[in-house]
Amino acid sequence: MVSTHKYFPYHLLKSELLRSATVLVSGTIIAQVISILLQPVMRRLFSPESFGIYSVYSSLIGMILILCSLRYDDTIVLPKSDKESINLLGLSLIISIFFNLIIFILVLLLGNRIVSFLNLPSNFPVGILYIIPAGAFLLSAYSSLNAWLIRRKKYFSVSLNKLIRRSSEGAAQISFALLKSFNGLIYSDLIGQAANVTTAAIQAKKFNLDLKLISITKLKYVFRKYSEFPKYNLIPAFMSSCSYLVPPIFINKFFSPETAGFFDLSKYLLSIPLALIASSISNVLLQRIAEKFNRKESFLTELRPVIYIVGLIAIGEVLTIMLFGEDLFKIIFGSQWITSGKISRIMVWSFTFNFIASSFTSIFVSMRKIKTYSVWQLIYFISILCLLFFKDLPFTDFLKIYVLIEVLCYIGISIVMFIMVYRYESSVIKS
Repeated sequence: MVSTHKYFPYHLLKSELLRSATVLVSGTIIAQVISILLQPVMRRLFSPESFGIYSVYSSLIGMILILCSLRYDDTIVLPKSDKESINLLGLSLIISIFFNLIIFILVLLLGNRIVSFLNLPSNFPVGILYIIPAGAFLLSAYSSLNAWLIRRKKYFSVSLNKLIRRSSEGAAQISFALLKSFNGLIYSDLIGQAANVTTAAIQAKKFNLDLKLISITKLKYVFRKYSEFPKYNLIPAFMSSCSYLVPPIFINKFFSPETAGFFDLSKYLLSIPLALIASSISNVLLQRIAEKFNRKESFLTELRPVIYIVGLIAIGEVLTIMLFGEDLFKIIFGSQWITSGKISRIMVWSFTFNFIASSFTSIFVSMRKIKTYSVWQLIYFISILCLLFFKDLPFTDFLKIYVLIEVLCYIGISIVMFIMVYRYESSVIKS
């Protein structure tokens, strides 16, 4: 008789990693549902141009975020001692404060030139640029506090914080829409981030985050001990972030804010699996695999059911968009957004492969393979910059080249991860 232990459902039920990820995913789904349900209303109250500008704003914050803490926030879950972890959190926050002050000064000096360079419309207030450092700091602070909660395995708290963030942001969006504020999306985002940081700080303090353990001596120690992260991962991570966030800026500059708005909606809808599932799985993998790796234990058994689930979701997204994409956009968001439906049928392939790869890239951090991941990030960045050679093409052709570059890059990193895990598991078996 064949053991039931070999059946797929059994692995799903027994996987602690999958159960932890489910807690995060469930909370994230509830939080995202708020945002998703508001989208049909928001897309009718705000113009494609407004969403195009918001997309550029979000992209700028996303790129700054990577640099804020010099990647020290990624190290918070790694130390064996809580004291060392708390000092890494403190180091991340201190660096982020100083970095964003520098960004604020640059915006004060170069605000009008930045607006001109990004091809933002003439009615775009330069003052919006001034809040970008604040938005970047809030995101950076939340990333550090969130890492502490992940370290403490407080996945429910992480999910609750996301719910509070989306609720606050949604309420603000409705308020600014009623006030007919052109930049209401940007203000709402800032309010949501502030709520997120506040609740995360309260939760972190509740779960033994004692800032009194931070000292100058210990800060210097962890700065040196984990220096490989800024040395080998900062610039590559920034380039990787740019690779994902720069396309909306390119489209806004080479085509129009309206086209960027259509692209933004496609990107938003196709990113739902990334926002709902990939980030949660990645967070849990970071903690679980780091724990197993430190003990030189196998983690392949826990990875298998996660791989199955990710694969099924990816197939479901492709089939849904290819068969019903245009109709979905027209029915849900209105006829003015049908262009986004057409764009999505092209973009779905890049986002599907992105979703698959992104669910597992935290393996590089857990296994201390930062240099390997950095090489790929450099290749990815250079590949995306090649889009500059195609700026004179019609938008659809430009988009197809972008998708082809994305697919090839994510297939490449998936192969690298497979080889890396295979070699590690082989070494564990031999030992």
